[in-house]
Amino acid sequence: MLRQFWATVFILCSVPIAAANDTLSYDETKAIFAGQTTMSYDSTHGTQVEYLSTTGSAYLLYPGNTTILKGQWRLNRTDEQGVFNLCFRYPGNSYNPATGQAGGQWECQIAGFYYQSLSELKGGDFLGLARSSTPPFILSPKKTTIMELITQRLRSQ
Repeated sequence: MLRQFWATVFILCSVPIAAANDTLSYDETKAIFAGQTTMSYDSTHGTQVEYLSTTGSAYLLYPGNTTILKGQWRLNRTDEQGVFNLCFRYPGNSYNPATGQAGGQWECQIAGFYYQSLSELKGGDFLGLARSSTPPFILSPKKTTIMELITQRLRSQ
């Protein structure tokens, strides 16, 4: 069990594992993200929250936005065993305020790097991001926790 845990950690971080049976499959990697709400924090964007549906839709709650940005996500295979790219695409009329890059194109990164950048990951759409184009509250860029966001949502209802 401990060996399997460390193998999973290494694969998610894109560190090669010697034994082929220690790598996560495509389906196992996809299951880590599908149907999950992710939360990340960095000094450029602040806190971001996103629900990744099991059907490939993505619903991003970005700090200060008055709408939920609906996009798409997918997992792509690479030439390296056990390493997959997690890709996102948002509407062409959107843009990344940190990079100034417009939406409309798929942007990919190694799934393990994305996973490593998350501050929290929780199953389900507990903020209701997929059910409305209006966020349950205006997200602050300050660092927070999923539990604090759930509490904030309950207060705003």
